[in-house]
Amino acid sequence: MPDLTDKTLLLARYLLPISPSNTVLDNHGIVVENGRILAIGSNRSLRKNHPDAARIDLGHHIVMPGLINAHGHLAMALMRGLGEGHPLDSWLREVIWPLEAQIVSRDFVTAGTRLAIAEMLSRGITTASDMYYFPEVTAAVATELGFRTQIAFPVIEQRNSYSNTADECIHRGLELNDSYRSAKTIHPAFGPHAAYSVTNDALTRVFTLAAEIGIPVQMHIHETPQEVSKARDKLGSSWIEYLDQHGMLVPELQAVHMTTLTQEEIQRIAERGVKVIHCPYSNLKLNSGRCPIAELYAEGVTVALGTDGAASNNALDLLGEARLAALLANYGNEGPSRVTPDQILESATLGGARALGLEAEIGSIEPGKAADLIAIDIDSPSLQPLFDVHAQLIHTSAANQVSHTWVEGRLLYENGSYKGLDVKEVVATAQTWRDKISI
Repeated sequence: MPDLTDKTLLLARYLLPISPSNTVLDNHGIVVENGRILAIGSNRSLRKNHPDAARIDLGHHIVMPGLINAHGHLAMALMRGLGEGHPLDSWLREVIWPLEAQIVSRDFVTAGTRLAIAEMLSRGITTASDMYYFPEVTAAVATELGFRTQIAFPVIEQRNSYSNTADECIHRGLELNDSYRSAKTIHPAFGPHAAYSVTNDALTRVFTLAAEIGIPVQMHIHETPQEVSKARDKLGSSWIEYLDQHGMLVPELQAVHMTTLTQEEIQRIAERGVKVIHCPYSNLKLNSGRCPIAELYAEGVTVALGTDGAASNNALDLLGEARLAALLANYGNEGPSRVTPDQILESATLGGARALGLEAEIGSIEPGKAADLIAIDIDSPSLQPLFDVHAQLIHTSAANQVSHTWVEGRLLYENGSYKGLDVKEVVATAQTWRDKISI
């Protein structure tokens, strides 16, 4: 199947555009040219109005926007399954940070990023946000593979193999931003680890520079009840209150986790336009808590979904995250704020785009946007009979039926085959790293 460069009709059984109306269109398709969406219409009208266009028949498929993994640490795919059974604090301090001090390098990040991208493409993820060491390596790998990535370059005081100080992180991040200022699929952002791991001076500099340059800030915030309790003991306030006092609760802030929030904090987040990224599987696995997305939705907060790193997940499956997010939000909730499949599917697509500041480019199927698209084959016992497309995508193993993944119209994955990526080599390299880590 070709890339979507010449004018091409994608003719689908079901088209799910997400916006402007999150409804399912039967026997509809898309006109794509040079990696951009030109028009949407019924398959019949598209054939009639574009008789000379190439045609791709997806008559047994759902076509929808690519999924957006709004938070992760891609290279940590090489640590998949390490530290099982630990809560967050001991998992970081006793397992992950000591291990990273030994093994993290440019080669490690290269191999881990390639492994993560291979997995995500096969699960219909066309965009991911990465926060990890050696971000220039991640950016180079993602560019090579044509994968859209927000590079939230790390800012942390703790000395590591990448940097010695937060100031050095900022300096290197600004250089990366300059290098990718005009890139189509690489989107730099500041990635301070957390308010407790970066000084107030460094955080102030991050938010000042972010406003000047015009790029967002992604940060772990209120990840656990213990983090909030320690903040109150130290500061006399929560981190949300602290950030607001210092002018850091801004629309460009991507707040990751947010498991411990009061109603007043939720309202404050809504008023400030802060974006929230929910990582349900990782939060449950590390016993970190649950983000109150039903309450956030009710206040009009933009909610996106993330897998976090495969070391704490262990999968990079955003539809799986969406299913878990919906179930968690509705457990014990009998009120009118119950979360519906169409709501959570929007969080996995357009909500992610809004959170990353990319809603003008991706997240929905609309004329003028990039052709970041996926097709899901519905001719599977697990997807039939199909009465409700939204529910079937959320409450089944639909990610296993992803057949095609395009980014900017470039076909990167088709029925188990990758373009520009030797998956056997990727897996073999991962196994080599397993042996190194086991020593």
